[in-house]
Parts: sequence; C-alpha cells; structure tokens
Amino acid sequence: MKRSNVVIFVSAGMLSPKKRDHILARRQLYLNYGALSLATILDSRGTETLLVHGEHSEPAEVLTMLLEKGVFPSRLPVMLSIPSFYALPWAQTFCRLVRSVDPEARIVVGGRWVVGPDPDWLHAKLPEANVLVPGLAEPVIASLLTSSPDLRRLPASTPDNALNHPLVIGFNRYQPSIEASRGCGMGCSFCEERDIRLEKLRAPEQIASVLAAVANQYGDNDIRPYFQSSMFAPNEKWGTALANAVRAAGLNISWRTESRVDALTPGTIACLAEAGMKVLDLGLETASPTQILSMHKSRDPDRYLKRASSLLRACSVHGIAAKVNVLLYAGETTKTLDETRAFLDEHKDSVSGVSVGPVVAYGPPKTANILLQDWSRSGAVPVDPDSSHDSGISMIHLSHDFDAGSAEAASLELSRRYMDADAYFKLKAFSYYPRDYTRVDFDRDVAASDTSQLPFAFPRTSCPN
Repeated sequence: MKRSNVVIFVSAGMLSPKKRDHILARRQLYLNYGALSLATILDSRGTETLLVHGEHSEPAEVLTMLLEKGVFPSRLPVMLSIPSFYALPWAQTFCRLVRSVDPEARIVVGGRWVVGPDPDWLHAKLPEANVLVPGLAEPVIASLLTSSPDLRRLPASTPDNALNHPLVIGFNRYQPSIEASRGCGMGCSFCEERDIRLEKLRAPEQIASVLAAVANQYGDNDIRPYFQSSMFAPNEKWGTALANAVRAAGLNISWRTESRVDALTPGTIACLAEAGMKVLDLGLETASPTQILSMHKSRDPDRYLKRASSLLRACSVHGIAAKVNVLLYAGETTKTLDETRAFLDEHKDSVSGVSVGPVVAYGPPKTANILLQDWSRSGAVPVDPDSSHDSGISMIHLSHDFDAGSAEAASLELSRRYMDADAYFKLKAFSYYPRDYTRVDFDRDVAASDTSQLPFAFPRTSCPN
C-alpha cells in the first residue's frame, strides 16, 4: 500500500447541526483554529501537513477526498480533532472507516473539551483510536508523531505567530482566526473555562502584525477575522495602542470578537471601533437578578446590568453590531424570562441580533453529574438520564414552567423578537457563512427551508414559502 508522508488533521464534522437542522445552519463554517495551530507548528518544523474540516459532509466523503488527493494512507498519524460532543458520532464513523481502509493507520484523537473530562469513557466510544490526547497538544505535538507520545497535560500559551490558514483545504471559504488570549476564570457555573485562568492579551503591535500576515495569506484585506478569546477584556490603553498599530500598518480590516457585558468599558469600545471591531458577541446570558446569581455571573446583579446597559449603548454609538447571547438556565421561570425580555426591549435599538437557547450539560457522567446535581436544586432534570453516558449531551427540562420543548419554543420566540432575516444574514455572513455566500444564496436557501425552524422574523408581507 502506497503511503504519503503527510500529517492529516481532520476536524470532525457533525451529522446534523447542534441546534436546529435547517439549510442555513448547514451552510455555517467553523474554522478549527486549535487544530490549525498544531498543523502550523508542524509545518513550521518542516513536516508536510494539511487540515480538512468535516463540516456537514458524510465521513465517507471526507475519506474519499483524502484518498483521491493521495495523502491517505500515510506513514504518519491521522490527527482527528473533536471540537464538541456534537461531533462525536461523525468521529466514530470516520474512525471506523479509516480502520477498515487502512488497518495499520495510527489515529490520534484530540479536542480537550471532549477528551479531557474522561478519556476512559471516550476510549469506549472510539475503540479504533490509538492515542487520546487529554489536554492542549501544542507542547507535545512532535511526540504525537512517534510511538512514544507524551500525554502530560502541559500549559500552552497563546501562539505568537499567525496561523497558517492555507494549510486548510478550501481555506478561502473560511474567515480567518486570530487568537488574542486564552482562558477566562470568571466562574460561571455553565462554562467549561470557569476555572481556567485568563491569560494576558497579546501585545497590540503583535496583533496588528498577525492581521497583516493573515491578509497576505488571503491576498487582500477583504477578510473578517475573529479575535478568538473566551473573554476579550482589554483596557482603554490597549485599545488605543491597537488602533495606532493598525493605522501605522496601513490596515483596514473589520473584525469580530466575544466578551462579557461587564468586561469592557464604553471608552474601550470607542478605541476598539477605531481599530476595526465591527461585531461584538456579548455574553449577557440573562437579565434576571435571580438567574445572574444562579449562574454565578456576578455577585451584584444591579451593577452587572448597569454595565451591560452602558456597554450596549456604547456599541450603538460607535457603530458596532452587538449580538447578545441569552441562555435559558436551570430554574428558569416565566418571571425570570420576562425580566430578560424587558431588558432587551429597553435596549432593542442597541441589539443587532440575539442567540438564544436552553442550557445543556456537556460531558460524560464524571463531569455532567456535577452540573446536573447542582441544577436539580433549581428543579431542573435531564430529559434522558442516560444521555450523559450515551452521548455526552444532556438536554434539560429547566423547571415546571419550562420543559425542554417549551424552552425551545421560548428560545425561538425571543430570537425572532429581536432579529429579522436582514440582521441574521449580516451577522452570519460576517463570520460564519462561506466568504462567497451571497444574499441571493441566502434568500434561495430561506425559500427552500421550513421557516418554523428559522430563528428570525419575516416581514408581515413576506411569503417565504
């Protein structure tokens, strides 16, 4: 059997979207920047690498493509990254196919949120895998190519250099990623990074240098990078320095990031707008004082909401589209949801869109049971008690007011209250839709969709079907 000398990175896709299965959801692309970081390291050391994303393609289609390119089978491992538990079924099928085509293939599986909680549980789900890497792989990536892999959980800092986006098959379809910092450590009960310390932001001059390098990779400034950071929390001095560095480099690039509503000041927002920020994903989660405390978002709900209000208005003043994340949480009641709705109504002119959904417990029983036990005190119970063991995804009946079905209906209603088709397209096209996906493409897909599943409103005169 002829073998290549290429390290193949595969980002596991999903057999169906994680929220609602409709055409628009299947168009979305998510660059696996963690896997790309590893591929970039190996490439810089002279090892030929490539990264393919499973997206919503069948696993067999991806493997066939690798065979046709002549990169599989390889003398070197197949590096399979599982970015979420929703990608596990895809990964299971892909591993079986790899093993059936090449019984001698070495399959190395990573994805710290999926592997880390309980490697033994995952190994039972993926018996074809030779190696499971439970932590960040940057410090040990070279050893993973050998027969003696180093599987220690070692700390890894934010990369200094730009990710090598051309290593991604079809990279021009994806918007690029720039890692700004790692970690959070703010203690929100539902967050996987609640106990992971927030790293210092990369220097503004370094960010500007990376922006220029990525623009060069794509051949133009018509890119919309996502500044990856679980909690982007620069101060005004940093924002001013970034604006100056971007200006000095002659860059005119619009970008997007995410943060908490209490992590940025209006003054910083003004500086970031000058530096090119156009979209900000804001983790409001709730405007109910009761739920703010339950989520451990803040010990002072009034202060939290005042800062949220100030930040939203600052985004509006400075031309930044604020996409607000709302989480229907354990113990949610009609009253607590009304409080969130009232806050959003008050600020609707400053809200460009929303992302709404009920909380989910991720992970095998070893970790999920801790959350489920905590949530049970608020009256929440899993829809299926066996789901954490079976899939690592536990859907929740939130309370007597909101079982899983009514929570989903409330999520759609809230989303449609603040977002129409125009707003939805603008936000998704900025970061997640293929770079060549046009409004004409979008309208065609809407017309072919079951509109009852779409999370945005239509004009009353519209007849999409």
